Amino acid sequence: MARARLLCSAVLLLVAVAVSAAASSFEESNPIRLFPDGGLRDLESSIVQIVGRTRHAFSFARFANRYGKRYETAEEIKLRFEIFRENLKLIRSTNKKGLPYTLGVNKFADWSWEEFRRHRLGAAQNCSATTKGSHKLTDEALPEMKDWREKGIVSPIKDQGHCGSCWTFSTTGALEAAYHQAFGKQISLSEQQLVDCAGAFNNFGCSGGLPSQAFEYVKYNGGLDTEEAYPYTAVDGSCKFSADNVGVQVLDSVNITLVSFVDYL
Repeated sequence: MARARLLCSAVLLLVAVAVSAAASSFEESNPIRLFPDGGLRDLESSIVQIVGRTRHAFSFARFANRYGKRYETAEEIKLRFEIFRENLKLIRSTNKKGLPYTLGVNKFADWSWEEFRRHRLGAAQNCSATTKGSHKLTDEALPEMKDWREKGIVSPIKDQGHCGSCWTFSTTGALEAAYHQAFGKQISLSEQQLVDCAGAFNNFGCSGGLPSQAFEYVKYNGGLDTEEAYPYTAVDGSCKFSADNVGVQVLDSVNITLVSFVDYL
């Protein structure tokens, strides 16, 4: 019996050694290990081993570290690095043109335009849920330009995450601006309420919707909660609207289409 136990222990030891050796070999070749938890310096070293020691390689490492990027294979790292490098060229060339805006690196800098368009931009939609406006321009002299950001009218940038909820941000952005114009103070409204609660108005949460239909929902629902009371989660959920937390109400809404806007010019 003692001999059997000794043999069993020896077998277990051999298995443990084999597993340890296999793990060591796997760790040395596993590209996922190229993004360790050892900090920026280890990350830079790993990326340089794959794409070479260049200024862009170190920029890419800082980018990946800042945004917590995780790539599965060395080939994916090479692909993302090339896209990142091309996007850097676009950013720098654009910023040299003296345009009224500048570009910068964000978490999408390793995405191609095709990927961004596919995952973040919806198809053109006809906002037909509301009536057409009858607005007419007056003879009042208009300024050459108007930057509403200077007046605090434009809300801070928000992030919709991996949820097709751009329609909710269009809705809240318009309502937040209207609220500021009416009352002279900022407010942040709940996109998540629209994701969770506006389905009866032909909206589909993270699968899409229309701002015009969202306005109709807010109008007949009796209001839209604040962002603080109903925070954004970027996933479909059950409706948690509370009338006690309403930030704005909608009395009515109309569309100003591109055609009608051009007619006014």
